[in-house]
Amino acid sequence: MNTNYPFISVILPIRNEEDKILSTLNSILNQNYKSDKIEILISDGSSYDNTIKIINNIANQDPRIKIIKNIYKIVSTGFNLALNDAKGDIIIRIDGHCEITQNYFEKCCNLLKETDADIVGGVIQTISSGLIGNAISIAQSSPFGVGGVKFRRIDLDKGSYVDTLAFGAHRRELFVDIGSYDEEMVCNQDDEFNNRVLQAEKKIWMDPTIRTKYYARSSYFKLFKQYFNYGFYKVRGIQKRKRLFSIRHLAPSTFLISLIGTSIFGYFLHLPWISFSVIFLYLIVNFISSIIVSQKTVQIPLIFLSFWILHIGYGLGFIWGLICFSGKWRDNSLKDNHFNREQFIANGGVSI
Repeated sequence: MNTNYPFISVILPIRNEEDKILSTLNSILNQNYKSDKIEILISDGSSYDNTIKIINNIANQDPRIKIIKNIYKIVSTGFNLALNDAKGDIIIRIDGHCEITQNYFEKCCNLLKETDADIVGGVIQTISSGLIGNAISIAQSSPFGVGGVKFRRIDLDKGSYVDTLAFGAHRRELFVDIGSYDEEMVCNQDDEFNNRVLQAEKKIWMDPTIRTKYYARSSYFKLFKQYFNYGFYKVRGIQKRKRLFSIRHLAPSTFLISLIGTSIFGYFLHLPWISFSVIFLYLIVNFISSIIVSQKTVQIPLIFLSFWILHIGYGLGFIWGLICFSGKWRDNSLKDNHFNREQFIANGGVSI
């Protein structure tokens, strides 16, 4: 790696991001980093809104931007297609609905020099607009909402090794060693990859002074769909890695199974208190948590509902994943079919 200004390849796997792609690109282009040491590879999954038009308006004036067609539409394949063309010493994935701070690249490069980590990154600040959007962003940033995942906690003040993070800066050699994104992982592809990194006895470092603004869903339907998919593909990720990443991933599905089980059990025993025990306890904890994290009284019922939808969506997705992927427990093969390792090595001069 160049010890002065390592060349950075920024990969954006996107689809239909017309609302936020301009602010995302501006946050990348305005880095306090040598401009000739950055390339931006945008893998577009057949966007049908104005995303490509917005990108082309900028790309026509900035040759560092390259658009790659991703006819498969999913993030993992889009990332792999872009990775083939990446020339950077450092590979950074950024989504099309977030904004990085002006010193993001500089801080990540310094951390890769100062630590023995293979991936470095920071925390995400989840934001949104409107009453519902704000409630969702608060729920997604709270321990009750998403468990103890560190990269969502903006209150941390000390860096540490972690099991996963979002929008990390990767040493180029990492992809040569362990492969790229698994294309079976329509969601949670970075989570599966990060756990593969740890299983290869490599390290991930998170510095909470590195911040990324992440724009949350602004409707309950989108929130439910997002977390249903998270839960669904979490099962496949567990199968791939042959390990449970964290006990928190079992909580929503355990809650749903307990809720159904106690309801049936109490009904047949004619003991209503058993039927309502789990739901009553959950509602109390949910309500108290909503009060604690709310900034205004009007937010409490909306956060309460956000927690409910988030947990139900993830739990149902996880249970459905157990059913749909029931025959794949022995299949843990890596399927990064569109990652061309030879091309990637040739582009960066990395030797095996």
